[in-house]
Amino acid sequence: MSDRIASGILIAIAVAFIAMAISIQPSTFSDPLGARWVPILIGIFVIGAGIALLVQPRSTTRWPDRKTASRLLLCLAGFVAYGFALNPLGFIVATTLAFALFAMLFRGTPLRALLAGAVFSVACYLIFSVALDLYLPTGRVFAGWF
Repeated sequence: MSDRIASGILIAIAVAFIAMAISIQPSTFSDPLGARWVPILIGIFVIGAGIALLVQPRSTTRWPDRKTASRLLLCLAGFVAYGFALNPLGFIVATTLAFALFAMLFRGTPLRALLAGAVFSVACYLIFSVALDLYLPTGRVFAGWF
């Protein structure tokens, strides 16, 4: 039953994804196909995968116990909080806190989780912002430092 629920959700999301992709207006300087075809093709692939899962379920479902389910919900809440905290706190602070939360959810010690999160976030910031010259938000805390 869970495979069929998941396939229904996948198909619904893919249809919405395709509807949003169709509304993309091509610019005058784009390639002949335009920017909308890649998301449309991805949506078609996801619809096909959802139909295949609907027709032939692959697994018997075992729902997680309460402890695991609560950890999964905390992970989901952490991802949502990370998305909201990214612009005000900046990439480095938000990523450090999110990394530390996820590490502690998987039985890491708080000090090691914070240290690993700080190293990871600074390394990612240097790779993406400095080496690849991509924009990452610095946040209000570090405004003007980078």
